[in-house]
Amino acid sequence: MTRSVLVIDDEPDVLNVFGEMLRSLGCRVVMESSGVKSLTLVKREKFDLVIVDLIMPDKSGLEILKAIRAEDMNLPIILTAGVDINQADINLQEYGNADFIKKPFTINDIKLKLSRCFSEKIIKKF
Repeated sequence: MTRSVLVIDDEPDVLNVFGEMLRSLGCRVVMESSGVKSLTLVKREKFDLVIVDLIMPDKSGLEILKAIRAEDMNLPIILTAGVDINQADINLQEYGNADFIKKPFTINDIKLKLSRCFSEKIIKKF
């Protein structure tokens, strides 16, 4: 089963790296650079995972996370940032099925996060 992942980041290079890594792991990837437009996509399409940058110009990753949680408490979401999550003073446990990955990241970091979001049985096929 192909997993559908929405990646939201205002940096084109980060979008491209995430896209390449996720596609190499067998995922279908949709990329968006606008936080506002990404919320429309989440309402319109079915995603198995959302990866969102914490610091964005039009809507922060935390605002996007909160908006998605208002509609769906179960959709896995991974926040990303160039700072440690503890420095951002965010308690992800408040937001249900959420995780964090620090930039820069490797494909092994992505595999680990995917294995936390999805069952081990599915990840083994990667």
